[in-house]
Amino acid sequence: MLVYIFILIAIICSGLTAAKKNEFFKDYCSPKNTATINGIFSVLIFLSHSVQYVKLDGVLDAPYFDLRSFLGQLVVVTYLFYSGYGIMESARKKGTAYIKAMPKNRLFKLWYHFAIVVILYIITAFITGRKLDLLKTVFAFTGATSVGNSNWYMFVTFAMYIIIIAAFLIFKKSNRLALIGVFVLTGVFAYAEYKLGLASRFYNTIFCFPAGMLFSELKPYIDKALMKNDIAWYTGFTLIGGLFVFFSHNRADSVIHHSVFAILGALLVTVAFMKINVSSSILDWFGEHIFSFFILQRIPMALLKFAGVNKIPVAFIILSFFSTVLLAMLFDTAMDKLDGKIFGKK
Repeated sequence: MLVYIFILIAIICSGLTAAKKNEFFKDYCSPKNTATINGIFSVLIFLSHSVQYVKLDGVLDAPYFDLRSFLGQLVVVTYLFYSGYGIMESARKKGTAYIKAMPKNRLFKLWYHFAIVVILYIITAFITGRKLDLLKTVFAFTGATSVGNSNWYMFVTFAMYIIIIAAFLIFKKSNRLALIGVFVLTGVFAYAEYKLGLASRFYNTIFCFPAGMLFSELKPYIDKALMKNDIAWYTGFTLIGGLFVFFSHNRADSVIHHSVFAILGALLVTVAFMKINVSSSILDWFGEHIFSFFILQRIPMALLKFAGVNKIPVAFIILSFFSTVLLAMLFDTAMDKLDGKIFGKK
């Protein structure tokens, strides 16, 4: 498995540039850059999912599993962090009109795309002969349960959209009060998930979403402090890195430690890109097709496992990868056409 990691590192390094002394990439949070960062983690998520379907015991597999264990849910924290950041940026620029449009343009649009995906997974289960529980199948359309698809991330995203809409409509005249409301409601929601006995993955990274919104609010001050010169940046980066390592200990036993660890992970990556930049059309593609590549990849995996291809790990991973790429392209093309009919042309 380390071979695939090395390939990913090679792709990153081939497009890597570093800022000159006392200079910085001020567009480090631009949609293009955040898409590239998310593209890197999209590939890591694919590898993490693929090993669940094959048996690996090679000499280069054990180190990968150590890496996978350490990363855990860190592979999705930038998704949450940059989603929150983007929403806060849009709310500041477009005001209440943007928030009022969110139920249709954000929440409904994402939900119906996801609902179509769930139907595809139900069809996949039928093909592979896997029996589905009726109640779980119904709740799968909310992301609360699964019919073979990745679900907790979608459940959290739907919840965060609702929380943000509610908070910003209550505090129409103050984005900062609305942001405080988002943090409070997120805490209430996370506690409710905990009391209901949901798996910890449903709530131990959720605060990355409002943390991204807070970063948007504080970004001018953060930039002023860290982009003063290289010494300031190295000091800040080292401090965040040190805290990241500190909170990595006992994170499995503490929800608070894990939540802070996740936020620091997203922040560490973000601050790193003040000083480095990655230009890659390959990674850009994964960033642009982030939803479809992420949510559809278990369909080829399930079908290939059913066909017995998982007995040959290399063939399984390669075929799963390219099948997911093709499926994502077809899905996004279809959704673009359907969106045009539902929402009208942009």
